[in-house]
Amino acid sequence: MVIRRASLRESAAIYRALGIDAIDLLAVPGSLNRSGSHYRGSASEAAKIRSLGVAITNLIVSLGANFADRALNHRDPAMRARNRQDFEGVATFCEAASIPSITALPGVDQEGWSHDQSIEAAAEALNGIASICARKGVRLLFEAHVQSLLESPAEVLRFLQDNPALGLTLDYAHFIYHGHKQSDVDALAPFAKHVHLRQASPGAMQARWEAGAIDFRRHGERSEAHRLHRISYVGI
Repeated sequence: MVIRRASLRESAAIYRALGIDAIDLLAVPGSLNRSGSHYRGSASEAAKIRSLGVAITNLIVSLGANFADRALNHRDPAMRARNRQDFEGVATFCEAASIPSITALPGVDQEGWSHDQSIEAAAEALNGIASICARKGVRLLFEAHVQSLLESPAEVLRFLQDNPALGLTLDYAHFIYHGHKQSDVDALAPFAKHVHLRQASPGAMQARWEAGAIDFRRHGERSEAHRLHRISYVGI
């Protein structure tokens, strides 16, 4: 991620100095690293990424200013078509920048639709975009995110089982925030293609290490690290 008050190139240099040779990149409207240049497939921006001296393992993309206005499962078919077109540009950018995967949000519950209808539209949209990305050698992942339509481990598990072409960016914090047990989230680990690690507790998306509820390493086989090792997680 880009470090606060630092440019992308400065951030990359700081990570290299810390011995970190691979990072994620966040692209959202209005940020230093705006999403517009990526869904237009900018060759100059891709060249900048390749010259950073650190690998970009995943591009986290949001096309809208909030979760709803460009949701992948938007009620408007024209908006869903626009999203597909823009993600094709994102995939072209990632191919040129040697970024192997993209993380997107699955969408939100749509006003006037049942939850099942919103889920069905999300599955259709994600599978369609995943197919577009795959043709360019890029893997599309989704993140089960707070305020998205997939917030419980059980529902995310069903969604993954019903859509085997999709991969998961797993962040335990989004589930712990809602009070789910770490053991419930563990069932999602075999589907994880990319992982975000941070401490969290019920009601707090980020918490200090000693105040958090996630066990990363302290109790052997019950730790998140051990769970990922046991499934031979390598990430993309």
